[in-house]
Amino acid sequence: MISCWVLAPRFPPQNCGIGDHVVFLTNQLRDQQQFEFGVLVASPKWEESKAPKTPFSERWSGNPPPGTKVLFLQYSGYGYAKRGAPIKLALQIQRMRRKRPEIRLVTMFHELFAFGPPTSSSFWLSPVQRWIALRLARLSHQVITNRTGSAHWLENRVASHRAKIHVSPVFSNLGEAPDAPPPSKREAHLVFFGYQAELWDAGFTGLRRTIETLQPEHITILGRSAAIPDSVFRGIPVIRTGFLDAEQISNILRTARWGLVSYNPQYLDKSSLLAAFLAHGVVPLLVDGDQPLSEGLEHGVHALAVNDLGTSNLDLDAISAAGQAWYRPHNRQNTARAFAKLLLP
Repeated sequence: MISCWVLAPRFPPQNCGIGDHVVFLTNQLRDQQQFEFGVLVASPKWEESKAPKTPFSERWSGNPPPGTKVLFLQYSGYGYAKRGAPIKLALQIQRMRRKRPEIRLVTMFHELFAFGPPTSSSFWLSPVQRWIALRLARLSHQVITNRTGSAHWLENRVASHRAKIHVSPVFSNLGEAPDAPPPSKREAHLVFFGYQAELWDAGFTGLRRTIETLQPEHITILGRSAAIPDSVFRGIPVIRTGFLDAEQISNILRTARWGLVSYNPQYLDKSSLLAAFLAHGVVPLLVDGDQPLSEGLEHGVHALAVNDLGTSNLDLDAISAAGQAWYRPHNRQNTARAFAKLLLP
């Protein structure tokens, strides 16, 4: 058995998408029976006593435990530092590579760097964030990203990884249901996360228009419930769930026909929300779906734009099936199988 430690910025019981990703990934990787896994948590606020018993976890001290053969770094700058520039982490990894050359470093880039207008801190810190990402890529034996655009950016700047970076869109942190019925066999049920409505349109004009066009039989708002006026729903029954665990959300998604997604169309491959909808056969309704999509996703094939809803003869079953087919190569099982090969020397 190969001793592999996964380094994550946060971990349950902390609320963190990367932490949830690590839980599911390490559980799947254990099934490969080639590794023994532990998780190193960088957050100083993480409480080891409250962490789940599996996988085994402990706080990151700047150096992997004795006997470590592989360090699997889950990287997102803002996870490790408030301003997204974890220089200390980069120096720790550099020191580890120098003093413990026997350790194989594999890095999964969930994000590379931020950008924004000159009035934002991300604009001024972006050069430092880029330097750290490139430094970590050069120190790594193997690099993985969740989108082709990120892979190309790294390949153009790190000669040793040119044409070698593995691209793996994210899998669902909210379960998978390959046996879920097609949309035509489900009720006219619309689901969305409350924060998505707030991201989309503060006045809820677009949401109101969508609901009027769809005329769903009922609506479920998952997670934090946005302060949406009752008038938006026009008498349609609404369930506001509050926070649920992944299994409870998965059970709801099995019954939904449509799911609203507010996300940059060029970054959909890193949206765990989109992955969850596709993994459950839910037809995604993209707020900006009339723009070009990323990673082989096609408008009208794998998802619909909200603006399409007035179109007749939409084959929701075909769209659901195409979305599931796109998702399948990087579901949890297939992602773990691919990553296991990259972790091996």
